[in-house]
Amino acid sequence: MDKKLKEKIEKKFAFSMGLNQYREIERLIFEIGKRQNKPPAEVISSLKTKKGFEGKNIFFALKNTLLRYRFPLTYDRPGFKKENVFLSQVKKPLNDNWKVSGKFKPVKIFLEKETENSYLITNLKKKFSGSETRRIPSLKKHQQGNNFRIAELKKPEIFITNEIEDFIKPCPCTKHHLRCGYWIFNLGFGCPFDCSYCFLQQYTNSAGIVLPANLERFFDSFNHLEKKLKKPIRIGTGEFSDSLALDDITEYSLQLIPYFREKKVFFEFKTKSNNIQNILKSKPSPNIIISWSLNPQTIIAGQEKGTASLNQRLNAASKAQKAGFRVGFHFDPIIYYSGWEKEYRALTEKLYQRLRPPFAWISLGTLRCNRALKSIAEQRFPQSNIFYGELLLGKDKKLRYPLFLRKKIYAKILKWIGKFDQKTPIYLCMEDNQIWKTCKTLNAPANLLHPKACQTKLTKMPPF
Repeated sequence: MDKKLKEKIEKKFAFSMGLNQYREIERLIFEIGKRQNKPPAEVISSLKTKKGFEGKNIFFALKNTLLRYRFPLTYDRPGFKKENVFLSQVKKPLNDNWKVSGKFKPVKIFLEKETENSYLITNLKKKFSGSETRRIPSLKKHQQGNNFRIAELKKPEIFITNEIEDFIKPCPCTKHHLRCGYWIFNLGFGCPFDCSYCFLQQYTNSAGIVLPANLERFFDSFNHLEKKLKKPIRIGTGEFSDSLALDDITEYSLQLIPYFREKKVFFEFKTKSNNIQNILKSKPSPNIIISWSLNPQTIIAGQEKGTASLNQRLNAASKAQKAGFRVGFHFDPIIYYSGWEKEYRALTEKLYQRLRPPFAWISLGTLRCNRALKSIAEQRFPQSNIFYGELLLGKDKKLRYPLFLRKKIYAKILKWIGKFDQKTPIYLCMEDNQIWKTCKTLNAPANLLHPKACQTKLTKMPPF
């Protein structure tokens, strides 16, 4: 508790706050300060006492005033509910947080015994001869013996494992929202990049990056699944790791492409890198998709540390397309900020200047996160303001922009895409039926798919 701040508030408004009341007021003042680039004391000084700031109403009047400043676009709209405002305790930034800088280089390489003679270990020792190598009985036992702190999340370590489970599963999506039928090929966990909004910050219980050496077990698992499939599916490796960021080391793509080329699936490599050397060595196939997550360079520079620039991503996509690969794009997460409209419009125009439609698909998804992630990101990225936008708890208890704002964002981007492209399938990621129906009434391009339609229309197999 900041006692001086508490005293300043109580003196100005002539009342005493309980601990829980103070924490709510402190959080609102903190976030308003972040939005307005002002210290808390200046936020308090700018508030004017007025009728209603008296008696038992002082706390509620003060809180309501602060909510109006905190949510200037949403507070006075019908449907605004105070119970959907998430007011967690303010936590201090981490002083010893590991930061991503430059090209990834592991300081330690941990290997399970069964992987000692794998090609991955050979590649790592050759590329990073100065890195310390240690044998561990198993990743699970190693994690149990270490007290992981979130500050160590990006400590540059690699774990080479012999995976025995959790190979393939459907994307879980989120409660009360529509699935698009995507499947996850769970090839590794962790990422050399560091995005402020990355959900892995919340789920990780170990520093570093986990890479399996036994890719043949993954193929065996898919062979078993394939026998049960009644229709083609979309599947990819870019959910719990970046598909290509370390592909020059793992060489996964050199094995995945020839394997899935023969399968009745669409296999997607999803990335924020420009590491496509192995992709360009491979023979393209209509069912192999190379896709890039896109954001304006302002967001890339401020929120996506270590990733390729926008120009580098588009240049890589252009090379892949010219080499015969189908490419896809994900505008996700779309972030609402001052200047967003100008910059996302420029991004859309730049995409269609550089590459030739139609693409395999484009997905759109606005910023959303679990409550716990906001607190973690706040400690790890104290310079970031993206979580102080108009984010409220949605039906799935995730922080999301309100319906009217998501409607505005999607309507604009769909309009810009529609000017250039009426053929690429477009879908909304992790949205509900209401927002999809709303978008359909906004003169959206005909190629906007209902997420349920993705399971059939995006998996119509091309000729082999």
